[in-house]
Formats: sequence, C-alpha cells, structure tokens
Amino acid sequence: MFDPTLLDAAAVSTPLPLTPEQVDALGGPECLAAWLERSGDYKVLRRLRAEAMVAGLAGRELREPLPVLVVDTETTGLDAGHAELIEVGMVLLEVDRATGETGRILAQYGGLEQPTKPIPPESTAVHGITDAMVEGQRFDDAVVLDLLRQAKLCVAHNAVFDRAFMVQRFPEFSRTTWACTLQELPWYAEGYASRKLESLLAERAVFHGAHRAVEDCFALVHVLSGPLKQSGCQPWALLLESAEQDIYRIAAVKAPFEKKDVLKARGFSWNKDDRVWEYQAIGFAQGKELIEWLRAEVYQTAGKIELGFCVQAGAQRYAGLGEQDLGWRKKLV
Repeated sequence: MFDPTLLDAAAVSTPLPLTPEQVDALGGPECLAAWLERSGDYKVLRRLRAEAMVAGLAGRELREPLPVLVVDTETTGLDAGHAELIEVGMVLLEVDRATGETGRILAQYGGLEQPTKPIPPESTAVHGITDAMVEGQRFDDAVVLDLLRQAKLCVAHNAVFDRAFMVQRFPEFSRTTWACTLQELPWYAEGYASRKLESLLAERAVFHGAHRAVEDCFALVHVLSGPLKQSGCQPWALLLESAEQDIYRIAAVKAPFEKKDVLKARGFSWNKDDRVWEYQAIGFAQGKELIEWLRAEVYQTAGKIELGFCVQAGAQRYAGLGEQDLGWRKKLV
C-alpha cells in the first residue's frame, strides 16, 4: 500500500534527481505520480497503453452491441486529390447502441504503404513516417476490407479528411456511414478548451504517441469511453444519435467580402474550388438555425437570401461534392 509519508520524508532527505533504484525503493513511478498529484501543484499525465485497454474491456458484455470501426489515417499531404495514403489504423469494437457504453475490442489493424512519390519533409515532420519506413510496404487489403465488412459505422476524429483518403484507396468505404467526433460532439459546450485529440486526452490525464494511426484510434476510443465533463452524457450515445441525422452543407453564396472573419469565427471554411464559404450543419434544426444566423449577421436582411445546399444522408455523409454527382443546389430561402 502506498504510504505518502515515505515520500514526504524522502523529499527532504534524498537529493534529486532520484536514481531508478531509489524510485523503486519508494514504491515505483506510480507512487511518485500519486504523491505529486496529492500536492495539488501538479497534474500528471499517464501513457495510454493499448494492451491494457484491450484487456480491461475483454470481458465486457453489452445488451445491444453495435460493431463500430474507428479509423485514422496518415498521408503525404492534406488534399486527397493529390496526396496519398501511407498509414491506416483501425480498431473494431462494440458499442452499446442503447447506453453508449464501450464494449470489447474485437480486432485492430495497422499498416503502411509506399506511395508513388517521396513523402514531403513537412508531412514527415507531422507524423514521423519516412520513406525508409514505407519502402516495400503495402496495406493488407483483405484484412482492411474484412474489418469494414463487420462494421455498421465508421468513426473518425476528422471524417471529412479520413473518409476521403480511405475512399481514394479503398472505394468500398464510400458505401458505409461515417460519423465525426470532431464535428458531431459538443466539446466546447461541455467546457473543453480544444477539440484536438491530444487536448481531449490530457483532460483525462492521459497522453499517447500522437500522429500514428493505430495509437490515434485507441486514443479516440479512450476519449469516447468516459462521460462528458459537464452533462455527464456518454459521448458514444450522442455520436450514434447524431450519425442518424443528415448533414446539410450550406454555402454562403456571394457573401460580402468584409464578412469573411465573421464567417470564419462561426465555423465556416473556405471552399477554394467553388470559392464559397461553407458549413456542415448536423441535422435539420442546426441547419435552420444557421440559415437565420446568415440572414441576420452576414446578409443583414429580413428578405430571402440565396444559399447553396447539399444534403448528405447515410453513406453520403462527409462525401466530397464530386462524389456520386453531389453538388451545390442554389435556392432562395
């Protein structure tokens, strides 16, 4: 049993830094971490260990298990039209569709693939993957597609990005519904300072090997496996409910140039191909609210405004506008 008085005494009598032998004599690193946290002056982050997570969830039985595939990718760039997929991480797990409880980890996969061109240095700086690491490597298509076949839903922390690259390499991923934990969960409303995965992990006093695909998948599962800090709602429960709603992509057609900062602050992104500011509203209610905001804050009129719309349902969620003849439909509203 941990006796903090031993460490209190050691802090006075033992010169720093401590040797590994001295740490072991005081009860090991976890005892030191607990002692630091007890002071109230430190917050200690513990490494997320996938093997411990798998073991901890191994015996968990759910009433209404839903197989979900968590996906993460690493690439040679940001544009799926020009860059290539070089790493895939996937974790197949069960989620209770009624309660949002995390169940068993059923399978996992991580693989690399050599691109047709050298990996740009700026991409390697993000994920650490070098040309030497991917040389001669190729994804196991059979394993990837078998995991997809078992899943009822694909989940990513930036589904627009990950879906585009997965569909580019594995077209079968275009036939599955995707959900996005970055866009569809109310992180800011729940009091989180950032939606970045590393920040969400830190809120749970955990860190991981960021920007490698399999590690990011397990990190996301960990983040989704505990209640949100203000409402106490289970993230999985909210995400599964949201995944059933259509996505309303709304383009602010001919928005005044001087309103660009207002649009950006509201969460709009610039679509350089169509040269419009666009927003992805989850569900009809959010879409309607956004239209009224545009009318008042951007176009500043009580009359009708012209907007571009693209409704994406089911497997079309987070698809690119060029996919399956999707595109803007302009309408006065």
